[in-house]
Amino acid sequence: MIRKEDRRVERTKDTLRQTFKNLVGEKGYSHVKVKDIVEKANYNRTTFYVHYDSKDELAADVIQREMAHFEYEFCKPTRENPLLDLTRMKPDGTDVFQYIVDNRDYYDLLVMEDRIPHIQEQLLRKLQYIFQHKMSFVSDEYTEINDSYVIQYRSYGIFGFILEWIRNDYNASPSEMARRIINLLHIQSSLMIHHKEEEKIIKK
Repeated sequence: MIRKEDRRVERTKDTLRQTFKNLVGEKGYSHVKVKDIVEKANYNRTTFYVHYDSKDELAADVIQREMAHFEYEFCKPTRENPLLDLTRMKPDGTDVFQYIVDNRDYYDLLVMEDRIPHIQEQLLRKLQYIFQHKMSFVSDEYTEINDSYVIQYRSYGIFGFILEWIRNDYNASPSEMARRIINLLHIQSSLMIHHKEEEKIIKK
Protein backbone atom coordinates (compact mmCIF):
# COMPACT_ATOMS: atom_id res chain seq x y z
CA MET A 1 0.00 0.00 0.00
CA ILE A 2 1.27 3.49 -0.88
CA ARG A 3 1.52 5.63 2.22
CA LYS A 4 -0.12 9.03 2.38
CA GLU A 5 3.33 10.57 2.77
CA ASP A 6 4.50 8.92 -0.46
CA ARG A 7 1.46 10.20 -2.32
CA ARG A 8 1.97 13.68 -0.93
CA VAL A 9 5.61 13.67 -2.03
CA GLU A 10 4.68 12.50 -5.51
CA ARG A 11 1.98 15.15 -5.82
CA THR A 12 4.49 17.82 -4.84
CA LYS A 13 7.00 16.57 -7.40
CA ASP A 14 4.29 16.36 -10.07
CA THR A 15 3.39 19.98 -9.41
CA LEU A 16 7.03 21.06 -9.61
CA ARG A 17 7.54 19.15 -12.85
CA GLN A 18 4.41 20.54 -14.48
CA THR A 19 5.18 24.08 -13.34
CA PHE A 20 8.70 23.76 -14.70
CA LYS A 21 7.46 22.60 -18.11
CA ASN A 22 4.96 25.45 -18.29
CA LEU A 23 7.58 28.04 -17.37
CA VAL A 24 10.11 26.73 -19.88
CA GLY A 25 7.41 26.88 -22.55
CA GLU A 26 6.64 30.49 -21.63
CA LYS A 27 10.12 31.89 -20.97
CA GLY A 28 12.78 29.49 -22.25
CA TYR A 29 15.00 27.31 -20.12
CA SER A 30 17.76 29.80 -19.37
CA HIS A 31 15.26 32.34 -18.01
CA VAL A 32 13.58 29.98 -15.54
CA LYS A 33 14.87 30.20 -11.97
CA VAL A 34 14.08 28.09 -8.93
CA LYS A 35 12.45 31.21 -7.50
CA ASP A 36 10.05 31.31 -10.48
CA ILE A 37 9.15 27.64 -10.09
CA VAL A 38 8.32 27.78 -6.40
CA GLU A 39 6.41 31.03 -6.67
CA LYS A 40 4.20 29.76 -9.50
CA ALA A 41 3.75 26.36 -7.80
CA ASN A 42 2.94 28.11 -4.52
CA TYR A 43 5.71 26.36 -2.59
CA ASN A 44 8.78 27.67 -0.83
CA ARG A 45 12.41 27.10 -1.76
CA THR A 46 12.88 24.68 1.13
CA THR A 47 10.21 22.40 -0.34
CA PHE A 48 11.92 22.50 -3.73
CA TYR A 49 15.32 21.55 -2.31
CA VAL A 50 13.85 18.65 -0.35
CA HIS A 51 13.18 17.02 -3.72
CA TYR A 52 15.73 18.47 -6.13
CA ASP A 53 19.23 19.86 -5.74
CA SER A 54 18.85 22.23 -8.67
CA LYS A 55 16.84 23.23 -11.70
CA ASP A 56 19.06 20.94 -13.76
CA GLU A 57 18.15 17.94 -11.62
CA LEU A 58 14.46 18.75 -12.01
CA ALA A 59 14.95 18.99 -15.78
CA ALA A 60 16.69 15.60 -15.84
CA ASP A 61 13.81 14.06 -13.89
CA VAL A 62 11.24 15.51 -16.31
CA ILE A 63 13.14 14.10 -19.31
CA GLN A 64 13.77 10.69 -17.75
CA ARG A 65 10.13 10.20 -16.86
CA GLU A 66 8.87 11.34 -20.23
CA MET A 67 11.26 9.08 -22.12
CA ALA A 68 10.07 6.10 -20.06
CA HIS A 69 6.50 6.84 -21.12
CA PHE A 70 7.57 7.39 -24.73
CA GLU A 71 9.30 4.01 -24.81
CA TYR A 72 6.23 2.31 -23.38
CA GLU A 73 3.97 3.84 -26.04
CA PHE A 74 6.38 3.33 -28.94
CA CYS A 75 6.89 -0.36 -28.13
CA LYS A 76 3.22 -1.14 -27.53
CA PRO A 77 2.51 -2.62 -31.01
CA THR A 78 5.23 -5.26 -30.78
CA ARG A 79 4.59 -5.88 -27.11
CA GLU A 80 1.00 -6.80 -27.99
CA ASN A 81 2.08 -8.67 -31.16
CA PRO A 82 5.55 -10.17 -30.53
CA LEU A 83 5.88 -10.99 -34.25
CA LEU A 84 4.40 -7.97 -35.99
CA ASP A 85 3.75 -7.78 -39.72
CA LEU A 86 3.84 -4.09 -40.59
CA THR A 87 2.06 -4.67 -43.91
CA ARG A 88 -1.02 -5.70 -41.92
CA MET A 89 -0.72 -3.06 -39.25
CA LYS A 90 -3.29 -0.28 -39.36
CA PRO A 91 -2.45 3.28 -38.34
CA ASP A 92 -4.66 2.97 -35.28
CA GLY A 93 -2.44 0.10 -34.15
CA THR A 94 -0.08 2.55 -32.46
CA ASP A 95 -0.92 5.30 -30.01
CA VAL A 96 2.50 6.93 -29.82
CA PHE A 97 1.63 9.93 -31.99
CA GLN A 98 -1.60 10.54 -30.15
CA TYR A 99 0.42 10.29 -26.96
CA ILE A 100 2.81 12.98 -28.22
CA VAL A 101 -0.09 15.30 -29.06
CA ASP A 102 -1.69 14.68 -25.68
CA ASN A 103 1.60 15.60 -24.01
CA ARG A 104 2.63 18.49 -26.20
CA ASP A 105 3.41 20.55 -23.11
CA TYR A 106 6.60 18.47 -23.09
CA TYR A 107 7.15 17.79 -26.80
CA ASP A 108 6.77 21.45 -27.79
CA LEU A 109 9.86 22.08 -25.66
CA LEU A 110 11.99 19.98 -28.03
CA VAL A 111 11.88 22.57 -30.78
CA MET A 112 12.33 25.72 -28.71
CA GLU A 113 15.44 27.77 -29.36
CA ASP A 114 16.08 28.15 -25.63
CA ARG A 115 15.30 24.53 -24.80
CA ILE A 116 16.23 22.24 -21.94
CA PRO A 117 19.81 21.02 -22.48
CA HIS A 118 19.99 17.58 -24.13
CA ILE A 119 16.21 17.23 -24.46
CA GLN A 120 16.47 16.43 -28.18
CA GLU A 121 19.45 14.14 -27.70
CA GLN A 122 17.57 12.11 -25.10
CA LEU A 123 14.76 11.38 -27.58
CA LEU A 124 17.31 10.23 -30.16
CA ARG A 125 19.07 8.05 -27.60
CA LYS A 126 15.76 6.52 -26.58
CA LEU A 127 15.01 5.59 -30.19
CA GLN A 128 18.48 4.10 -30.56
CA TYR A 129 17.97 2.09 -27.39
CA ILE A 130 14.59 0.80 -28.58
CA PHE A 131 15.98 -0.47 -31.88
CA GLN A 132 19.04 -1.96 -30.19
CA HIS A 133 17.32 -3.68 -27.27
CA LYS A 134 13.53 -3.75 -27.60
CA MET A 135 12.67 -4.22 -31.29
CA SER A 136 14.38 -5.78 -34.25
CA PHE A 137 13.53 -6.73 -37.82
CA VAL A 138 13.42 -10.19 -39.41
CA SER A 139 14.69 -10.63 -42.95
CA ASP A 140 16.25 -13.47 -44.93
CA GLU A 141 17.30 -11.09 -47.69
CA TYR A 142 18.87 -8.22 -45.75
CA THR A 143 21.35 -9.76 -43.32
CA GLU A 144 22.52 -6.36 -42.10
CA ILE A 145 19.05 -5.13 -41.21
CA ASN A 146 19.83 -4.93 -37.48
CA ASP A 147 23.45 -3.79 -37.77
CA SER A 148 24.44 -0.74 -35.77
CA TYR A 149 24.65 1.66 -38.71
CA VAL A 150 21.19 0.62 -39.92
CA ILE A 151 19.87 1.21 -36.41
CA GLN A 152 21.40 4.67 -36.49
CA TYR A 153 19.82 5.39 -39.86
CA ARG A 154 16.43 4.22 -38.63
CA SER A 155 16.70 6.13 -35.33
CA TYR A 156 17.83 9.40 -36.88
CA GLY A 157 15.10 9.13 -39.51
CA ILE A 158 12.29 8.74 -36.99
CA PHE A 159 13.86 11.38 -34.75
CA GLY A 160 13.85 13.92 -37.58
CA PHE A 161 10.38 12.81 -38.60
CA ILE A 162 9.00 13.60 -35.14
CA LEU A 163 10.82 16.92 -34.79
CA GLU A 164 9.59 18.12 -38.17
CA TRP A 165 6.03 17.24 -37.20
CA ILE A 166 6.33 19.22 -33.98
CA ARG A 167 7.93 22.19 -35.76
CA ASN A 168 4.96 22.21 -38.13
CA ASP A 169 2.55 22.41 -35.20
CA TYR A 170 1.38 18.79 -35.56
CA ASN A 171 -0.05 19.55 -39.00
CA ALA A 172 -0.77 15.86 -39.73
CA SER A 173 -3.13 13.77 -37.66
CA PRO A 174 -1.69 11.10 -35.33
CA SER A 175 -3.24 8.47 -37.61
CA GLU A 176 -1.56 9.95 -40.68
CA MET A 177 1.77 10.10 -38.87
CA ALA A 178 1.38 6.47 -37.87
CA ARG A 179 0.70 5.52 -41.50
CA ARG A 180 3.83 7.35 -42.63
CA ILE A 181 6.06 5.80 -39.99
CA ILE A 182 4.76 2.29 -40.75
CA ASN A 183 5.61 2.82 -44.42
CA LEU A 184 9.02 4.16 -43.50
CA LEU A 185 9.83 1.20 -41.26
CA HIS A 186 8.96 -1.66 -43.58
CA ILE A 187 10.99 -0.55 -46.60
CA GLN A 188 13.46 -3.43 -46.11
CA SER A 189 11.40 -5.82 -44.02
CA SER A 190 7.86 -5.89 -42.72
CA LEU A 191 8.45 -8.26 -39.81
CA MET A 192 9.36 -6.89 -36.40
CA ILE A 193 9.92 -8.84 -33.21
CA HIS A 194 9.74 -7.76 -29.60
CA HIS A 195 12.57 -8.55 -27.18
CA LYS A 196 11.09 -9.47 -23.84
CA GLU A 197 12.54 -7.92 -20.74
CA GLU A 198 11.13 -6.43 -17.62
CA GLU A 199 8.95 -3.46 -18.50
CA LYS A 200 9.04 -0.47 -16.18
CA ILE A 201 6.54 2.31 -16.51
CA ILE A 202 6.47 5.35 -14.28
CA LYS A 203 2.99 6.31 -13.22
CA LYS A 204 1.89 9.79 -14.15
